[in-house]
Parts: sequence; structure tokens; C-alpha cells
Amino acid sequence: MNLSYRKDIDGLRAISVLAVLFNHAGIGWFSGGYIGVDIFFVISGYLITSIIYREIQSNQFSLIRFYERRIRRILSALLGVLVFTVAACAVLYNAEKFKDFGKSVIATALFVSNINFWKEAGYFDGPSQLKPLLHTWSLAVEEQFYIFYPLFMFVIYRYARKLAPFILTGTAILSFGFAVHTTLNNPSTAFYLSHLRAWELLIGGMLALNFCPALLGRKYSNLIGLAGLALTTVPIFLYTESTTFPGLAALAPVLGAALILFSGTDGKSLVARFLSISPLVFIGQISYSLYLWHWPLIIFVKYYMITPMMPVELGLLIVLTILISALSWRFVETPFRSKQFLSTRQIFAFGVSGMMLMLMAGGTIFYYQGFPERLGLKALAKDDKKDTWLFEECNINSADNVKAIIPCKVGDKTQTPSFIILGDSHVPTYGKAVHYSAAKNGVSGILTYANGCPTLLDMVRHPAYGDVSCVEYNHMALSYLKEHPEIHTTILASRWTIWVEGTLYKQEGGKNPYLTDALNEAPANASEEYLFTLGLERTIKAILELDRNLILVAPLPEIGYDVPSANFIASQTGRDINKVIAPSLEEFSIRNKKTFAIFNSFKEKYGIQIIEPWKILCVKEQCRVAIDGTSLYRDDDHLSIFGSELIAPSFDPLFETIKQANK
Repeated sequence: MNLSYRKDIDGLRAISVLAVLFNHAGIGWFSGGYIGVDIFFVISGYLITSIIYREIQSNQFSLIRFYERRIRRILSALLGVLVFTVAACAVLYNAEKFKDFGKSVIATALFVSNINFWKEAGYFDGPSQLKPLLHTWSLAVEEQFYIFYPLFMFVIYRYARKLAPFILTGTAILSFGFAVHTTLNNPSTAFYLSHLRAWELLIGGMLALNFCPALLGRKYSNLIGLAGLALTTVPIFLYTESTTFPGLAALAPVLGAALILFSGTDGKSLVARFLSISPLVFIGQISYSLYLWHWPLIIFVKYYMITPMMPVELGLLIVLTILISALSWRFVETPFRSKQFLSTRQIFAFGVSGMMLMLMAGGTIFYYQGFPERLGLKALAKDDKKDTWLFEECNINSADNVKAIIPCKVGDKTQTPSFIILGDSHVPTYGKAVHYSAAKNGVSGILTYANGCPTLLDMVRHPAYGDVSCVEYNHMALSYLKEHPEIHTTILASRWTIWVEGTLYKQEGGKNPYLTDALNEAPANASEEYLFTLGLERTIKAILELDRNLILVAPLPEIGYDVPSANFIASQTGRDINKVIAPSLEEFSIRNKKTFAIFNSFKEKYGIQIIEPWKILCVKEQCRVAIDGTSLYRDDDHLSIFGSELIAPSFDPLFETIKQANK
């Protein structure tokens, strides 16, 4: 095995890190640039296994020496980035976001940030654009893998050398199989957890152990190298956020990286020579620092600017990021890799003390709730996440083994419930408004919801969310109505427009949603608008057949930005957040044109009533996001408690009518 320095590996690193950089910078052509991390995993597995195997073969293997190399390689630049992000977040973030950041510092210092971000990947998870350490999930995956892998390798080659190819191959196949299965059912789990990414590192490891036969000539090395280059680069441009990933989709870049490494052993293949050109080699050399620095720099600049950057601004940011990374590589990474700079004992002391300091910093930030009054600043918005008005207790997707809806009583709780409001997470966003208006009119009702589930009967939502499917939830809601004839009014509330359009909005992160018909009644190529209309009409008919009054709550203005955070940074920099991100009434009308048309057609066809809270939010041709510095939203599309209170009068006519009917 040739362990001499290979320029082409640095060139492959360059392609990987540039793909990630351009993807995170929001350059559209690089929509699949996130696969650069998978290429890194293969390279890491290849290089680390090469070193471990060489030392085992020569009876020089030492866990102490292995972890010393990891500390020298990983910690110095990482600690620099952690110090920078702590300082930046202390200035830029409000109390709640700073507190959340403190938790991520703790997780990063312990190399469990992948688990931390996996646990946070719920429906109301804060936007990734506000998590400056989100990218450290991949470091955590690697370090968790390398806790066990060296010892695993040592035991195999000491006691079962002949079985090594079968053991490692079998382990990789098991990891890959579980990853594919998990990706189909819970993509965030497959994305973040190390045992479901282990196969990618093992592919590189098996390559280092010469499990593949040697190449038989330049012709074959060229063909294999070109095939590998295609498999690694094509997904960068073809994959999108909507690609089911990792799973099977990760196989192409992983195998591509392995083929490139395999074909470039002698450094003379076409691809190896291309990857060995000086600019790519340089970017490859600074790739670790570039990976560490690019994400916090990009999100802090984007956060400060709020709205998207102009191309020139984005170009300058990329140049600045590369410059800072080069300085980090030259003056931080490089010295710490030398024993002349720090001895073995000193590097371990440095690593332990540095991470302890970061643990203390993160713990202090978290314990003191993000220091709400630091630097004389006060949090501008109340934290809705912990407030009882979120009705988490009646969210069907927050409970285990649910067989029926979980009702919450609202309004005048001394009265028998006479209405129900049901739907997705926009139900609790109306919760306080409904409660206030109903209580004022002396009527009571039931609130129930399932995150991410619009009331579209027998329509399957994608991507899947929660343990209870939307089909199940909607049938549970109908069963509840059948069992409670005293509930004579049904209110349907959801974030309707994303299902009509099949797209998220503006800067909102995540995968575009789409529907499929569980009953297979829709045409094969039915549009999202058609499927939405079909599902909603099924719901309307089913409720009207139960002889209930039916009310639809019209969609709220979507903002496409995390409003509390944007409001905070705008206020601290003297900007009016309404002028920066508030959509115009025209924008709102265009976005909801199809939805309004569908609602109006059902109003005429079935005589149902439509409540329009947006008319309170939208005044003077603008749909406000804040009033006197207080946010009307708790994220990019759900109302804050203050916003919910504001729109309460829009429900008054309905509950006044119910009050009269109950007499």
C-alpha cells in the first residue's frame, strides 16, 4: 500500500468542500452540494484506515498516538471557530436563540452535536440559518465512529485476520441497509446518526485495505477515474433539498469518491492529474478550516442582512471565507500538527482544557437563559415555545400509541363544548384567539391538531411526519365528531397554501411538500392544486353529512423569514422590520390566489363560512410582521401569542352566532 502524499486526494477534498460551500451560500447550480460531506467521509475512512493498518502491520499501533493525531487535526481550528461563534452570537442573537446556541456549544464540545441537532429536528425546530454550529454534526459522526473503529480494527487483525474482509464488508452492508430503510421512514435520523453513516467511512476503509484487485493498466484507471468523477459531480448539480437523502441517493457520491481514490493510486490517471492542479490542491489543504469557517460566516452575514445578498456581496463573502480559512490553516492548524509546537502531554492538556472551557461557556449561556439583559439589551419577544397557549398536550404527534384525538377545551370551560377546531399546527397558532373570543361569548369548544397534517381526507402528505399519519388523524377527527353530536360546528384551520402550491416560501428551509391520494382516485399526474381540492372536498362532504356547520379559516400571510430573529437584529441596527420583510398585500394575494379561488368555490357550492384573520394583519397594503417592535409571528408562518391575541376579533361573529344558537 502506498501511503505517500497524494495531491489528488487534496483535489478531491477541494471538490467536496467547494460543493458544500456553494450549496450553503445558496448558489442554485449547486443544489446537491451537501453530498460533499459524504465524499469527506470516504476520504477520512480511507486515510485513517491506511494509518491504522500500517501501524497494526508493524506492531506499532497505539490508541494514545491515534487520539493525539485526532486532537492535533481537529481541535485547534475547531476551538477557534467556537470562540468566534460565542462572541458573535453574544452580540447578534436574542436571549432565546443565544440560549439554544449555548446548548449546541455543549454538544459540539462533547462531539455529540449530531445527536443534539437530530433531537431538535422537530416540526417547530428553529431554522438552520440560525444555528452556527449545525455543520459540526459531521465532525461528531466521525469522532463517534473513531471512538470504536481503531479498537475494532485492532481486534479483527489480531484475532480474525482472515475474516477481516467479510467482517468489514458485512458491517458496511448492514449499516447501508439500515440507512436506506431509515431514510424512507425518518430521513433526519438517517442523516444525523453515526451508525447510519458508518458505511460511508467503511467504504473508504475497505479500499485502504486492498479489498479490491489491483488495476491492470492506465486505460482502466482512466475509465474508473472518469466514472468516479461523474458519480461525485453529477449529484452536486442534480440533487436538491427534495431528494430523498442519504439512503440510496448517497451511494453515487460515495462510490464515486471510492473509484477516484482507487484509480489514482499511482497519480497518473487523467482524473488524478486533474485533481492535482495547484488551485485544487491548495483548497484541499485548507478544506478543514474552510469547512469549519464557512457555515458560521455565511449564516451570520445572512442573518445580519436579513434579505438575500446580491451576487457581488455573496462573491465577496466567499472570497473572505476562503481568506480566513487560509489564515486558520496556516497559523492555527499547521503549527498544532507539529510536536515541536506542543508535545504529546501538552496537546492532550490543550485539548482537555480547551473543551472544558467551551463546556463551561456553553453551560453558562444555557443556564442563564441566554443572558436576556446582556450589553443592556432585552429580549424583544416572549418565548412562545414554552407557553401553555401552544396546546402541546393536544398535539396528536407529540404522544405515543395514540388511538384517538387528544382534545383540549377552550372558551368558557363551564359550558358543554359546541364547536371543534382541528387541523395542523396553525390550529394552536389560532388557539388564544379562539379561546378569548369563545370565552367572551360564553361558549366552549374543543381544540385538536396534528403537526403538519392539513384536513385533507385520505390525502397522504410527503415528506412524512410524526408517528400518526395524516390519513389516520383525519379519520380520528371524523370519528370524534360522530361520537359527539353536541358539537354542531366544525372549524378547519391549516397552512393551506403550501399544499395548493407544493412549495415552501422564500427563505424557509426544508423540503417542498406534496400530496398523494390514498384512495387512488386522482389521475396519475394530478397537480397539487387538484389533489388539494379533492382532499378538501372529501373533508367538507364528510362533515356536512354529519349535519354539522362548517367553517374554513383562510390562510395567514406567510413571511418566509424567522420573524423574531429578524425583528431582533433589525431593531438593534435601526431598521423597521416591516419595511424589510413584511409581504405586501399584493404578494399575499398572488401567493394565495389559487387557495382563495378554491375556498370561494366551496363557499358558493356548499354555503360554508370563511373566517379571514389576515384582514386584521394586512393594513395599508402591507401584511405586518410586528407592531411597535413586538413580533406578530413566532417563526416564519405561525403567529406569536401577541399575534393570536390581535386576530381574536375575527372569530367574534362566529361565536356570537353560536352563542345565540345555544340559547
